[in-house]
Amino acid sequence: MQGVIDKLTAVSGAIAQNWVIQVIMKAFMMLLPITMLGSFAALFKGLGIEAYQAFIASNGVAGVLATIYQWTTGMIGVYLAFLVAYAFAQHTKCAKSEMAVGLVSLACFLIVTPFQTIPTDFGVNTLLPTDWLGSSGMFTAIIISFVVGGIYLLCQKFHIEIKLPDAVPPFISAQFSSLIPGAIAMVLFGIVSALFAGTEFGTLHQLVYTVLASPLHAVTGNVFGYWILMVTLYGLWFLGIHGGMTVGPIIMMLFMQAQMENMAAFQAGTPMPNLCVGDSLTYGTGSLPMLVAALIFMKSAQGKAVSRMAILPAFFGVDEPAYFGMPMILNPLFFIPWVLGAPTLSVFGTHALKLIGLLPYSNGTAGSAANLPFFVGNAMGYGTAGIIWGCVFFVLIVLMYVPFVKAYDKQMLAAEVEGAQE
Repeated sequence: MQGVIDKLTAVSGAIAQNWVIQVIMKAFMMLLPITMLGSFAALFKGLGIEAYQAFIASNGVAGVLATIYQWTTGMIGVYLAFLVAYAFAQHTKCAKSEMAVGLVSLACFLIVTPFQTIPTDFGVNTLLPTDWLGSSGMFTAIIISFVVGGIYLLCQKFHIEIKLPDAVPPFISAQFSSLIPGAIAMVLFGIVSALFAGTEFGTLHQLVYTVLASPLHAVTGNVFGYWILMVTLYGLWFLGIHGGMTVGPIIMMLFMQAQMENMAAFQAGTPMPNLCVGDSLTYGTGSLPMLVAALIFMKSAQGKAVSRMAILPAFFGVDEPAYFGMPMILNPLFFIPWVLGAPTLSVFGTHALKLIGLLPYSNGTAGSAANLPFFVGNAMGYGTAGIIWGCVFFVLIVLMYVPFVKAYDKQMLAAEVEGAQE
């Protein structure tokens, strides 16, 4: 068993420490204020209450919320084009100015984005359609960021830069040192843009979307793939490995586009296109149902003390007190409900409720409630039906834990009695 744990620890550690994943995750974390604000704007814009919709339409609030959404979550490709390159530069130290690398990447992203020119009486208006600026352009933005970062790395390696005298302030010197790699990157993507304009794809965006994004979209639309990821996440936790740090970034990258598409449709008041978007009705956190069952049924001093101490943090998404304090980690009695039972009920139960029409499609905003009580996230993602069915799932999972909690409590009581007799 220890050999298996050691091997899994090494594999998960390699995934979690992979610098490419770290760069992308850092960019997403820096984007958090934008995505959260956009999610809440989409939520308040799309609430399906007729009287509420009439109210926000009559006083202009609907337009304000739509504008906020469009220039936050609706422009995620633009923000990632800057932030991924910025995080790349910070991680690799490939340039004296991380800001310059991010700006060059953003410029390259816009260079490959098609635009329109419309003659007017006063000259020519240039229009930049938003088709590729949001989630559809997300993968292109990430690819461009890494290519631009790679160009800066090569220029740094071969000392291809403009060097100014030491008397020049460092900030000014840093910007000039970015000119040559920046020019190389922009010329490269300018050529790429021109070449693709003469192909059946038309743009680099379309190629990336066709070759990469669409197949990923098809894979992530399969609920079995999401279930495997969730079981893996809690399986790693069972072994004492931080499942969220290992599997969480993969879930985010795979399902982000589907979530953004549903969010856009929700705030626009149109049918949401994606059945599976990498979230499901939550039942609290990995430990909350177990702790509720423990508070009700455990009689051992250790069990009661740990459950009382750990339940409040677990209510807000902090599981470690229960994972290590009960403990749940490497405790075979909790493997079935924790790793297999609860995720299976949540993922497939949510999917089934959508299929039979008792639960709407997720609007993609639930991720903004990651550390809030579970019913808040369910309400944000699925509305009133989410609150009701989320509570039903929670009760069922608490009941699922009861026999396992009682069995573990019996062991602890026996140990406490034996300890008292010594």
